[in-house]
Amino acid sequence: MSAIANLDPRRDIGLIRERIEMQLDQGIDPADSMADLALRNPIALADLVVGPKAIGDVRWLRAALQHISDLEESLAPNGLYRRLIGLSPELSAEVLDLAVRRHPTASWVVEFSRKIEGQSAGITHLVACAAHPSFAQNCWAHAAAGHLPGLIEVAKRTGRAEPAAALTSSGHLDAAAIAMIAALERTPNAPVVAMVAAAWGPRPVSILHRALPHMRSRKVALSLFHQSTGYPAFCRLLDTIIRAMVHDS
Repeated sequence: MSAIANLDPRRDIGLIRERIEMQLDQGIDPADSMADLALRNPIALADLVVGPKAIGDVRWLRAALQHISDLEESLAPNGLYRRLIGLSPELSAEVLDLAVRRHPTASWVVEFSRKIEGQSAGITHLVACAAHPSFAQNCWAHAAAGHLPGLIEVAKRTGRAEPAAALTSSGHLDAAAIAMIAALERTPNAPVVAMVAAAWGPRPVSILHRALPHMRSRKVALSLFHQSTGYPAFCRLLDTIIRAMVHDS
C-alpha cells in the first residue's frame, strides 16, 4: 500500500512531502506513492515534482517520467521538460528522449535539443522521428539553427537524404556534401542528388564537387555517379576518379 494512502493531497501536501522524502532517505522506491498521488491529484503531483518546493531527488524525478502525461496536464511541455533538467541535469538525456518522442513536431524541441546536446543537437530528435512525417521539416529546422554536426550524424545513422538537403537549403554546403556521402555510405540508393538539387536549384554541381574529397568507397562513388547523370562534366570527372579507386571488398 502507498505510504501516503491515508493523507489528503489537498490538505496534507506538507506531510506527503515529508513521507516521500523519508522513503527516499530509507532507500524505499517511491513509485507506489507517486502512482497514488497521480491517480488522486495530478496537480499535487506536479507541485512535488516541478513546483517551487519540488523534491529534487533524482530517484523521485526519474520515477516521475513514468507519469509524464499527468504532469503535462498541469504544466506546458516546454516549461515542464526544462524544469525537469533544471532540477536534475543527470536526467537530461532521458528527458530529451521523452520530449522528442512525445512532441516530435514542437518547435521548442530544436532549442531544447541544443541546450542538452550542444553542437550535436538534433541527433536524438531526428533519429527518434526518422519514420515520422515531420522528419523533413525537423531537418530543416535544425539546419536553420546551425546544428551541422548533428545533421551529419543523422545522415550517417539513418541513411536519409533529408539532412543533406536541409543543410543545402540553409547554405551549409560543405556540411551538406559530407552528409550526402554519409547517407550514401549507409543507403547507396538514397536520392541525395535529387533532394539536394531540389533544395539548391537544378545545377548543384558545386555541392557535388565538395563531396568528392569525402568519398572513401568505390560503391559510394558509383552510386553518386549513377545519380549524377544529368551533369555530364561532373560525371566525366567522377568516372576518372572511380577508375583509379580500388574495388570494395
